[in-house]
Amino acid sequence: MHCMELVSVSVGDTEYEVRCDGDHRSGAVLIIGSAGVAAESYDDLCARLHNSGLRTITLPHSPGIDHRAALAAVDAANAAWVNVAGYGAGATVAWQFAARHFNRVSSLVVLGAAHPAAATASAPAEDPECPPVEVGTTIISTSPAELGQAKASGPFVRGDLRIVSANSEGASGQDAAAIVATEVVLRSNPW
Repeated sequence: MHCMELVSVSVGDTEYEVRCDGDHRSGAVLIIGSAGVAAESYDDLCARLHNSGLRTITLPHSPGIDHRAALAAVDAANAAWVNVAGYGAGATVAWQFAARHFNRVSSLVVLGAAHPAAATASAPAEDPECPPVEVGTTIISTSPAELGQAKASGPFVRGDLRIVSANSEGASGQDAAAIVATEVVLRSNPW
C-alpha cells in the first residue's frame, strides 16, 4: 500500500513528527533532515526514491535530536532495517545512528558532513566518542573543506567508503535530491 502518513514518536519528553510514505512492502530509507528545513522540502527526494521502489521515513531535524529519535522513527515505521540518508546537521545524527544501531542499518549516505569523530586541521571532531560505522557509506561533499573532512572519515568506516564530490555552486535543491537519490539507490540495491 502506498499512502503518506504522519507518525508521532516520543523520546523522553520530546515528540517528533515523522512522515512515512511509499509501499510498506519495500525497503526503507530513513531521511534525517537538516536543521531548519521542513520535511516537505524532501518531497522531491522522496518521489525519486519511491520511483526506485523504496519507501521513505522522513525525520526533520529539531533541537536535541539524536540517534535515539532516529531509532524511534524506524520502530514507528515498523522497519526492520533501513538505508539512512542525512543532510547537514541531520547527517551527524545519521552517522551516530548508523554507528550505534548497525544491526538496523544497511547503508549510509550523508550530504555535507564527515564522521563525527573525524578531525582535520581546520575542523575538530564534533563527537570524538562516536564509534565507527560498519556499513557501506557514501559521503557527498560540496566544497573542498567538506572533501577534506570526508577523507578524514576513512578510519571511521569499516565497510565500503565512496566519496562523491558535488559542485554546490549553482546547484538547486533538485540537483541535491538527484545526487542523494542516486547514491541511496546504489547503496540499497543488492546487485
